[in-house]
Amino acid sequence: MFNLVGKRYIFLIISLIVIIPGVISLAWKGLYIGIDFAGGSTLQFRPSQHVTNTQPIVKMLSELGFQDVQVNIGSNNTAGNQTAWVSLNTYIDPSVQGEIQKRLKDKYGDNVQPTFDHLSLSSGGKTTQVTVVTITSTKDALKATDIQDALSKTKLPNTTDPTKIDAVPTPTPTSGVSPVLTPGATPTLAVTPTVAATATPKATATVTATATPAVTPTATATPTNPYVTTDNPANTEVKVMEVKVGSTKDTINILTTTASNIGLINKIQSKFLDQNKTYLATLDNASVSASVAGDTIRNSFFAVLAASLLILLYIWYAFRKVQKPWRYGACAIVSLLHDVLLVLGVFSILGWTLHVQVDALFITALLTVVGFSVHDTIVVFDRIRENMQHRSGESFEQIVNASLIQTMSRSLNTSLTVLLTLSALTLFGGESIRSFTFALLVGIFSGTYSSIFNASMLLVIWERGELGLGRLTRDPRKADGRRMRLESRERELAKSRS
Repeated sequence: MFNLVGKRYIFLIISLIVIIPGVISLAWKGLYIGIDFAGGSTLQFRPSQHVTNTQPIVKMLSELGFQDVQVNIGSNNTAGNQTAWVSLNTYIDPSVQGEIQKRLKDKYGDNVQPTFDHLSLSSGGKTTQVTVVTITSTKDALKATDIQDALSKTKLPNTTDPTKIDAVPTPTPTSGVSPVLTPGATPTLAVTPTVAATATPKATATVTATATPAVTPTATATPTNPYVTTDNPANTEVKVMEVKVGSTKDTINILTTTASNIGLINKIQSKFLDQNKTYLATLDNASVSASVAGDTIRNSFFAVLAASLLILLYIWYAFRKVQKPWRYGACAIVSLLHDVLLVLGVFSILGWTLHVQVDALFITALLTVVGFSVHDTIVVFDRIRENMQHRSGESFEQIVNASLIQTMSRSLNTSLTVLLTLSALTLFGGESIRSFTFALLVGIFSGTYSSIFNASMLLVIWERGELGLGRLTRDPRKADGRRMRLESRERELAKSRS
């Protein structure tokens, strides 16, 4: 039988070697936290062409008023040619937007989603206001000639000035029939003489007063563009100036402590188009206030702390029939902290090297790792408890070693199936869950190691009294006395189990 417990200090040294770099990085650099913890905004754009240098982008955003800007270039699984941009010569009102949406739907069906951004471009000291239509396809590649044909084959309707739309009440189109009384219609008097069949003639007069209205149907004219008014006529011709199809999978990821809005996003798009001749499609725009971020940090800390305390109390209760059951809970918590520190350290290193952010989903991964780690630890501890009843003649060290050998195959097989699944999700899953699955991958690998080679080893060290500095003494008499006390303790423990 392998003597795993006899090599316990080797396993603990391996754990320290793995953890120390991450702890140093955590203390030196910290975590590359997302807006969930820092507050501010996370923006993600798809550029129309490849972008390599982030420094001009940081400078550009700082000039626009963004604070604490961090920019990195990532990638997206969507093909570059599934995004296209159409630059128009002017702003367009919602009526023209609806016409463009209709033509694109007739061409591509429901596979495209157009969005409209009103940008202000500067050229030669002159400011031009244009609308850029961003077309995103969910299925097929887009072609500039097809888009040009769909929007320009038939002339687009003229547009009003969109800046006046909110100030002008929108007319409500009505159509109906109104009865109109013709001025010539007057009451008529009808006199009908009747002669009775008697000798005495009798004359009666019947008076009938009727008003006969002449009904004339009238219909109120409905304008083609409901935004057209006297003060805001549709007299601006709309032309397609350029159609650009994307050529890269790159994404520009921006983290800033400044809260974003549509106006700021349009300024970013205008700056890119002015300076780099590059169109931007907005993929993500999320903002979190500072107060919400503070609540997230506090609640995350309490969540991990509460989980650790509850695990300690549960293990203490579950192992109440063995001597000093709280040691089992404490060793499980130390093993748990080993896994948490390793995951935090790895993500700290990835933060300042690859700009991997830590968000609220990362806390979910940590709590999952905590549960999985303790699950494996309890399996080993429970086997130790069972063997203590059936192996009364063996020392505690021997019982722990036998328990590890008996449960190792189960722990490894269970963890291996989970690790294979997480590896597939990390490699081939979407970018939005990649950090989450990678945190689980690192944490579960660490949890499997710590459950076998850390928690049980710490339990043996504690049981043998090796946590103190007395074990470092070189006095033979003290060493012999310590060995006699350990042997006496093991004999008493064996008698209590018999």
